[in-house]
Amino acid sequence: MGREIQRIIREWKKESKTTKVIQFQYKRGILTIYTSQPGWLIGRRGVLVDKYFEIFKKELLDLKELKFEETDYYWV
Repeated sequence: MGREIQRIIREWKKESKTTKVIQFQYKRGILTIYTSQPGWLIGRRGVLVDKYFEIFKKELLDLKELKFEETDYYWV
């Protein structure tokens, strides 16, 4: 499951042209993405979030929520 999430996040980063996704955490149906550029991943009017939320729902059947945590760190 972790590798599938990483693959989808890599694809999302490539489409949004951002490089600053630090890490992710998946617990109890909530996927939290830690990044210093959440606006880039969200996209204009939330188009990218909606698209990738549906992709994640197909992979993670119990996904309820997608959250972003903004951080100042850049380790990737």
